[in-house]
Amino acid sequence: MKAMSLGSAVARVSYPGCGMIAGKSADGSSAVLTYFIMGRSALSKNRVFVEDGGGVRIEPYIASAMRNEALLVYSPVLAFENKLLIGNGNHMETMYEALTSGKSFEETVAAQGFLPDAPHFTPRLTAAAAMNGEDFRLKMSVVKAMDTVGASTGRHVFSYENIPAGTGYYLHSYEYDANPLPSFTGEPVQVSLNGSIFDIVADIWENLNAENKVALWVRTIDLTSHKGMSRIINKNR
Repeated sequence: MKAMSLGSAVARVSYPGCGMIAGKSADGSSAVLTYFIMGRSALSKNRVFVEDGGGVRIEPYIASAMRNEALLVYSPVLAFENKLLIGNGNHMETMYEALTSGKSFEETVAAQGFLPDAPHFTPRLTAAAAMNGEDFRLKMSVVKAMDTVGASTGRHVFSYENIPAGTGYYLHSYEYDANPLPSFTGEPVQVSLNGSIFDIVADIWENLNAENKVALWVRTIDLTSHKGMSRIINKNR
């Protein structure tokens, strides 16, 4: 399978909702993990990323203007042991508790449903990266409605090992911009990852739709030392 360029992949949908990309740097030395949020409404755009220990949380930019916080404000990145968990909703807390208590990624996905935001039924996206010596294992999942009324649920898990250098996998909420919004379909999109963390940040941020982009987080983790470097861009700051 031929990988798409990173910029082309994030530019092809004007409103992908939330997105995550995970893979390995071009020189093979680091894991690359990213997450971004978009917004069409004033409420969705009224958000920023804030570093929180080893993870990230979402906060209102103007607190007095926020409503529907349960769906819009959550912790999209949580770190524990040698793992990093990334997700697009408040299911992150329950998945974190389940994983730290010894349950498998697949077991935690089986307990999740799509978001209760009819008529869109936004899919829940999750990625878990586990550092394993000088390599890492990646699992990604999509939990989505399989019909237009939210009566049927599909749960899809994708597992990756020995990821080639310069290769990443991209999941996003919506297949294209419409009303209602159609859920992502198929396997994660294979993308090429080139350059430093600064190049990756620029490639994503500059190619996300200028009107809809809200915030971006990127982290690289050295696979030998397990030391990380993170960058956050907030449109509101």
